[in-house]
Amino acid sequence: RSERMWLILAVLLPLSLGLEMSLTECKEAGFNVESLKCSSCEHLNKFGLEALMTDCQSCCTAEKELKHEKFPMANVEVCECNLARFPQIQAFVRKNMESAWNGKVRVKHVRGVRPQVVLKDSSGNARQALNVEKWDTDTLIDFLNQWIE
Repeated sequence: RSERMWLILAVLLPLSLGLEMSLTECKEAGFNVESLKCSSCEHLNKFGLEALMTDCQSCCTAEKELKHEKFPMANVEVCECNLARFPQIQAFVRKNMESAWNGKVRVKHVRGVRPQVVLKDSSGNARQALNVEKWDTDTLIDFLNQWIE
């Protein structure tokens, strides 16, 4: 029983102290410190490699969160005649998903246009247009959550 306690302490103590592996230890464990991004460590459990998670996180480099301009409003533009060809966009339109942004996102039916998101400034001027015809509904929602104030 005491052996088990020492084993637990031997594993948890370095974690609690925030000790990281040295460059040599990381290389010996098979990690390339120069290119290993911490987001990659999160994928280990998909392959049954949870045991490597702690070492991976000790050897990885955290990515910097990308900062970008946010916009006060956007239009999801689509032609009603093309809507059936884009079921993901059709779901967004038919299920009134734009209501989640309290009027900041609107669906606009524009004759002949392929599905696009038009990001607008506070004056309502179009600042950027992105083709979204190959996006699924979740991607569109995630994009709007990240880019709309």
